[in-house]
Amino acid sequence: MSDGGIKARLQEAMKAALKARDTVRLDTVRLLLAEIRNAEIEKRAPLEEAEVLALLRRGIKRREESLAYFRQGSREDLVERTEREIAVISEFLPPPVTEGELVAIVQEVLAAFPEKPTFPQVMKEVMRRVEGRAEGRVVSEVVRKVLEAG
Repeated sequence: MSDGGIKARLQEAMKAALKARDTVRLDTVRLLLAEIRNAEIEKRAPLEEAEVLALLRRGIKRREESLAYFRQGSREDLVERTEREIAVISEFLPPPVTEGELVAIVQEVLAAFPEKPTFPQVMKEVMRRVEGRAEGRVVSEVVRKVLEAG
């Protein structure tokens, strides 16, 4: 049920961008809302907040991939626009978890297990707790460090 959260913030941002005549922001937010609507139609139900976050992250990832090609092709106009789009989408994502917070979460998870847990058990629980605020690759590195340390 994203109606109260990110989706509502996106609709407010669209209104503000319309008033400010900020075309890049307006286009980006409209595209995101259209992607959410399409996903809801495909699912035949409103998206959960986590699904909306995943959709936003995919949008950022797609744009980051495009950035590399735009830079190779010396298309500075597209590089600048794409970077602004990424900045707009990032505003709607929760703040990422710092490495210190991540270490604390991993230690908390380890303390919850009666005997020494396996790597996948720890990863599953940590990923559930940081849900969308940290990349799996980063979480994996921290979990490995903490498990190896003791």
